[in-house]
Amino acid sequence: MNTLRTLILQQMDPAYFNLDEQQVLYWIAELPVIKEQIIRSMQEEMLGITSSSLVERHLKQIQYDCGYLTDVLFKYQKVPVSCMELYAAAGDCLEQLLEHIEVRYAGFFNWAREAVVALPKRESNPRIRVLFSVDALAYFFKLLNKAGGLDAGPVTQLILAISKNFITPGIGDGFISPNSLTTKYKQVVQSTAMRVRVLLVRMLKLLDEEFN
Repeated sequence: MNTLRTLILQQMDPAYFNLDEQQVLYWIAELPVIKEQIIRSMQEEMLGITSSSLVERHLKQIQYDCGYLTDVLFKYQKVPVSCMELYAAAGDCLEQLLEHIEVRYAGFFNWAREAVVALPKRESNPRIRVLFSVDALAYFFKLLNKAGGLDAGPVTQLILAISKNFITPGIGDGFISPNSLTTKYKQVVQSTAMRVRVLLVRMLKLLDEEFN
């Protein structure tokens, strides 16, 4: 978590951003490794001799840190366009860690679902902030559209509506590029599909719990 904090709070701060292309590519490749290391550390602590109360405190700290860092990513302004993939990858990493904690440990410690991530409220911007990347957002709406959940209409109209009404990590209060969104809507990679699948499965589980 210390590496993740340093990366997001210092090196990825647009006001001081000075990573070159090679460093950006390094961190994009390194983020999944960092995520797996954190997950493995949590699992080892759960299975070790550490008391349950201390394990719970550590997990909640990681959970809080991920929520806080996600909030920081949202607030960054004027992110370098050439490095948007890095900011999206960092957002994905935090999202997946939060998802892992909720799925694996929230039930064990009886945590209230509403208290999983307590991010500060933002009343100034009416747009919807999501915790996943533009790729995942585009594919989610593509599935919703193809499944008949939206009134039939031009895809360009849907793209414009998404770009004007949603905010993803790393763009501050800026707008999603309609051109980028169109490309990601048409060209979906497997890793994006799997991230969206995790979200959809989670939604189904919530539905089953509510109407069991």
